Amino acid sequence: MIQGHGDDAYLFDRPIVADFSSNVYYGGMQEKLAQHVAAHIRDAGHYPDPEGGKLQRQIEQRTELTPGMVMVTNGGTEAIYLVAQAFRGATTTVVVPTFAEYTDACKLHGHEVSYFFREKLEPDTRFITDLVFLCNPNNPTAQAMNEETLLQLVQFNSRSTFIIDEAYIEFTRNADSLLPHLHRLPNVLVLRSLTKSCCIPGLRLGYLAGQKALLDKVRAFRMPWSVNSLALEAGHYIMDHPAEFEVPVDALLADTYQLWEGVRKMPEFRVYPTHTHYFLFETLTGTAAALKLWLVNNYGILIRDASNFYGLEQGHCRIACRNREDNTLLLTALRKWTLS
Repeated sequence: MIQGHGDDAYLFDRPIVADFSSNVYYGGMQEKLAQHVAAHIRDAGHYPDPEGGKLQRQIEQRTELTPGMVMVTNGGTEAIYLVAQAFRGATTTVVVPTFAEYTDACKLHGHEVSYFFREKLEPDTRFITDLVFLCNPNNPTAQAMNEETLLQLVQFNSRSTFIIDEAYIEFTRNADSLLPHLHRLPNVLVLRSLTKSCCIPGLRLGYLAGQKALLDKVRAFRMPWSVNSLALEAGHYIMDHPAEFEVPVDALLADTYQLWEGVRKMPEFRVYPTHTHYFLFETLTGTAAALKLWLVNNYGILIRDASNFYGLEQGHCRIACRNREDNTLLLTALRKWTLS
């Protein structure tokens, strides 16, 4: 899906003053990180490390994984497409509603795709497919599965390979990463993104982790130099200065709850529970597309029209928490929408 994701301000002539459509942390790129990347601009005059080997080793050391258990990728999306390519023609379950690229990547590579609704997921749910794509916390429903439940599900389905997308794991208290458990999970690949919490979506940087034998099946399909020099330098800095990139998750979740509660109090909207810094709501008057356009034209506010997620309806919207001033602006605008 080329069009239809969040952060699509480029489609509008009016400047966007508050972007709620992207799940990237609103804090913006760290100034020291920006300076570090800028200082390495001339590195773009040379080919980067074809595999991102130095960054791979840094991540393995930081996550206490053994050599060969990490593969650096051009954002999480490259990892998704590489997995789909490596398992071409597989049978695949996608737990929905969720990120469209799982399905798109699998269909591109000839998978037989079936869907399982997240709300029905239990620790003893049985899958009969080769692969299972599961986002935790899930995008866009904002629900997280705790570590114990997820481990039970994975171990109960030992014949299926799970791709667990942890792009938003830094933004919740309701889930823990499976990275520390990978040594004993031969059927799990964990997908991580450095773009969301570190505010570098334009640099495209992430990684895939798993036991070496499993990960090597995917690694065989990667192209050289897929991660550019500046993205790699950003990764080196992030790994060397982890404390600078810790998300203030408790404060962020507190602000998210206030925003969530503010929308919930408006009878024209149905708000869905959340375990993270973004959440779904549904407009009961009009469509998500109409509300999105109205907010852009009248307030310069951008939200995510979530109606194109499999399993959602025309009124579903997704917003991610921003600072209190922006949150107040959004609530004010939504009250005006309810009166229009």
